[in-house]
Amino acid sequence: MIKKIGVLMYTYNRTDDARINMEIIRNIWQKDKYFEDIKIIHSFNGEEEWWTEKYLEDDLLRLENTGHFSGAEILLNEGIEYINNKYPEIEHLVILASDTWIIKPEYIKGIINSMIKDEKYLATCPWGTEEKDNMWKIGMAIDFNILNIKWAVQNKLFPIRFLDFREKYNEIFYYQDENIFLERVFALRFKQAVLNFKKLISENLLKKASESYVYRMTEREPVHDERKFFRIKKGRKKYWPKIGLLTHHEPEPKKIILKKNKIDVGEYSHKLITSKNLEYYNQGIRKNIYVK
Repeated sequence: MIKKIGVLMYTYNRTDDARINMEIIRNIWQKDKYFEDIKIIHSFNGEEEWWTEKYLEDDLLRLENTGHFSGAEILLNEGIEYINNKYPEIEHLVILASDTWIIKPEYIKGIINSMIKDEKYLATCPWGTEEKDNMWKIGMAIDFNILNIKWAVQNKLFPIRFLDFREKYNEIFYYQDENIFLERVFALRFKQAVLNFKKLISENLLKKASESYVYRMTEREPVHDERKFFRIKKGRKKYWPKIGLLTHHEPEPKKIILKKNKIDVGEYSHKLITSKNLEYYNQGIRKNIYVK
């Protein structure tokens, strides 16, 4: 039986990335019957002129941009609520940042099948390094994960309530000279969702119980380079060829990979592949600036 699957894609300024991402889903993923009825819901909080109308998404949500983490939280929270209400038939949801591409959808197919078989409710990996890989301390990847949306809503994984957490505890973090990361709050909410789902005889068992419901994407680990992650310049691994995952912020390496894999699947991927000058890409924006 083919399961109903959705994609929640969230975008601020990486609009060319988003359009190519949709072309990949429509023209590569949907060649497999497993994904033939997939729905794409697009949460967008950039300037209106950057995305004047729908492209290949089924639904477009225009949302408020309140900043980096808080804006991303709104994109996710509102997207989840919308999908749960409009598409109750969707069982598993792939969450993708617009610049996070999957060119080998069989990887996702395998994960979803394993999640169903083994009763896992979230597929993700630590947002950390080889040395720091405790997802409860370093946080969970949000740019690419897969969740059982019904379980997530029923057990209050969403809304993430990042702003609530920040307003309540920001003095403590500032005092310790630390940042409050959305990835870490998301991991906290997953633990709390497990507490809602399963009665534990002791809270000492919470970490073990929580881990038992996570499909850990070890193929993507580590996401960051230890030598750079805790300095001003973060080191991110950007390409995992075995699973077909691309997360580059710059267009040049993505162009090379698309050409190598002969992926010319739409207007925007064709433009990227054939253009000599890539200054146009994402409105010429190379840094992830979230507010004016």
